This record gives sequence, structure tokens and C-alpha cells, in this order.
Amino acid sequence: MTDKVKFEDVMLDDELPIIEVNVTQELISRFACGSLDFNPIHVDPIWASEVNLFGMGKTIAHGQWTIALMTQVITNWCYADGGRLKSIDIKLIRPVFPGDTVKFCGKVVAKHPRTKEMSFVDLELWVDNQNGDKVAVGKAQAYLP
Repeated sequence: MTDKVKFEDVMLDDELPIIEVNVTQELISRFACGSLDFNPIHVDPIWASEVNLFGMGKTIAHGQWTIALMTQVITNWCYADGGRLKSIDIKLIRPVFPGDTVKFCGKVVAKHPRTKEMSFVDLELWVDNQNGDKVAVGKAQAYLP
């Protein structure tokens, strides 16, 4: 595949660049500030320890953070070259905890040739933690020039 993402150059099973993140409480707290979601399950480790949600006694990352990075996999891949998101559908499966290392991944699973401005691809998205467990899955469509 060339450096620029063009519809005619994209092949089935092409992988999108991976985003890997080491999740920390600071990262979660910063997202809370940006999203204005200060639910104690995200920002209060003492409260989370007492409540022991999911049996881990830890805070959890915001689901919207996971969704945002899954979307960023697509935008990092094609937006600079004129691509744009057509649709996205995501399912959160497992919580993400401080101390986790998560990989945000995607690949091309179908191509839909139309006019030059309307051709699009189907994408499969997933997020794995350090244990190889899926924490989120999704599908998306992106217009490509």
C-alpha cells in the first residue's frame, strides 16, 4: 500500500496502524476532566476499592475513552488523505483498568466502489488487553478518496 490512503490502493485484510496505550489513573483522571464525567468509579481509587466493582477493587477507564481511541484508529489512518468516517458501531465487552496495556486495532474487510467521492470500505475494529482478552469490538465504514 502507498503512503497515501486511496480507495483503489486499499486491499482486503489491510491492517490499520495500531494504537497501544498503557492505562494509568492519571490518564483516566485527565479524561474525566475533558469529558466532565467524574463518576467515582473512574476517579476515586479508595471508593472503587470499597465498592469492588467487577471484583477488581480498581477504578475503570471511561467507555467513551475506549470508543474515542477506536475512532482514532480510523482517523489516524485516513483523515490526512481526505478520508472520513461514514458510520461506526462499537460494543464494550470488558472494563479497562489502570495498569492495563490496551491495543486498538482495525482492518479492512470489504470495499464498496461508488463514485470517486462516495467509495467506502468496511472496517473491523477491536481492542485487546495485555492478556489477549477483547475489551471492545466494532465495525465501521469510512469514505476514501
